[in-house]
Amino acid sequence: MAPPVAEDPDRPGAKAAESLARQIEAEIIARGWPLGELLGIEADLLVRYGVSRPVLREAVRLLEHHMVASTRRGAGGGLRVTAPDSSAVASAAALYLDYRGVRISQLYAARGTLESRCVELTAARLDEAGIARLRGIADAIAGMDAVTLLDHAHDLEAAIAELSGDPVLTLFVEVLLQLAHQHLAPPEERLEHAEGIESMRRAQLAIADAVLAGDTATARIRLNRYLDAAAEAYRQQVRARRDAQPAHGPSRKGGRRSVRGGPKAEGATAPEGQAAVTPEGKAVGRREQRSAVRSRG
Repeated sequence: MAPPVAEDPDRPGAKAAESLARQIEAEIIARGWPLGELLGIEADLLVRYGVSRPVLREAVRLLEHHMVASTRRGAGGGLRVTAPDSSAVASAAALYLDYRGVRISQLYAARGTLESRCVELTAARLDEAGIARLRGIADAIAGMDAVTLLDHAHDLEAAIAELSGDPVLTLFVEVLLQLAHQHLAPPEERLEHAEGIESMRRAQLAIADAVLAGDTATARIRLNRYLDAAAEAYRQQVRARRDAQPAHGPSRKGGRRSVRGGPKAEGATAPEGQAAVTPEGKAVGRREQRSAVRSRG
């Protein structure tokens, strides 16, 4: 029997459930993550861990939320080990970065660093399956119409990250691509810039060609040029949306307008609760902003 989980008198049940969930997660990791293995039915788990039914059920809910285990009732049911879903982790991380008001320069600098490393690894370790996969994506990009291409704008980068063989890089690239994808302009708005879409197509095909040829240096140069162009297009998109917002009269915050719905262009005022960024790139907290407004008044 496992040692009983202590209850927190200030948070009856909650702290105990969190501790139990961490304990079960540690046991799963120590056993090598045996997917599909039955950890036990509710009655057995209550005895094993010496907790109340509400605490156990809350711990199970946490395990399911963390995608570590899932439970099924009835015959053959119980708590079983499951595989976490990287897309759910990436989505949560992207939402958090969005909340923090990531700057465009930060987003694309991180993408450049991580994706450049992925290009190096992928070009060095491509096997026949990897070559076939990249060629298939390149052929698809070449034949897509503009609308479809916009829907698959990050397929090549995601594939290169996966083919790198580095799960850490793959996850972090997935997070940044998810963040970028969340705030792409609507298709009808992007379709107004046909030349930009074709430039994106040519740039992605050029990157794929260099990776397939094993030319790491050229692939990195092409990737960074592509990301620089994408970052500039993103800045223009944010500025255009900001300028299109109706101007309001002076307010308690000096009548400033915020850029919401994605990474901020440098110099844009941050959403409420976040830091603003000066044209020099310095973050300015809300307290300093309020002081500046009062001094101007």
